[in-house]
Amino acid sequence: MNKSTVIYTRVSTGGQVLNGVSLENQVERCKNYASIHQFTNVIVLSDEGISGKNSNRPGFQKLLDMISKNEIENVIVYSLSRFARNIIDTVNTIQLMNKKEISFHSITESIDTSTAVGRYFLFTLSALAQLEREQISERTISVLQHKKKQGLRIGQIPFGYNLSSDGKTLLKNKSEQKTLKMIIELKEKDNKSYSEIVKELIERKRVNKSGKVSWYKSRIIKLYQNNS
Repeated sequence: MNKSTVIYTRVSTGGQVLNGVSLENQVERCKNYASIHQFTNVIVLSDEGISGKNSNRPGFQKLLDMISKNEIENVIVYSLSRFARNIIDTVNTIQLMNKKEISFHSITESIDTSTAVGRYFLFTLSALAQLEREQISERTISVLQHKKKQGLRIGQIPFGYNLSSDGKTLLKNKSEQKTLKMIIELKEKDNKSYSEIVKELIERKRVNKSGKVSWYKSRIIKLYQNNS
C-alpha cells in the first residue's frame, strides 16, 4: 500500500484573513513544499474555525487515526501553531509519528524530523514539554492542598459518577459505569482499536458526560487509562 503525505491545516474563526495564513494559503504553501521534496499521494486534512487548544478536532482526529493505521509517510504543516497550541499535544503527537517512522515537516520553523537537526529540535521541544508538565503538576498540587484545607470537593466530576446532593461526595452513575465497562471490554476482550471503540459507542448511542452521542479517540484513551 502506498502511504500518503498528509497536509494538515487549521485556522481559527478570527484568523482566516490575518497574517496570510488562510486555509488556502496554508494548503498552497504545503503543496509547494511537497512538490519540491517529491512527496506523492498528497491528502489535505483541515479544521476551519476551530481552536488549537485541544486535540478534539475532526481533521486532527482523522490524522491520528491514519497515523495509528500506518497509512502515512509524511505530515506537513504550515507552522506548529497551526498544528496545535498545546506544546504537550504537539510533542506527544510528533513522538507517536516518530515511533511510526513518519516524517514531520513544519514549513515556518523549518522542521524536518527525517534529519538530525529536526530530531534535535524534537528533543528540545520534548524537554520544554516536560518542564511544562512539571510546572502544571506543581501548580495543581498547590491548588489541591489549598482546597483540602478549606474542606472543598476537589476536581471535576469524573465520567461514571454524579455529585451527591450535599455536594461533598461522588456517587456512581449506572449508565456511565456501563459505558466504562463497555470501553474496557471492547479494548481488552474484543481487542478493538480506540477508533473502533469510538464507532461502537456511537452506533450503540452511548452518551458522553454532556448527554450527547459524541466521542473522540483522545477521550476514549483517557477513560480507558484512568479506569482499566
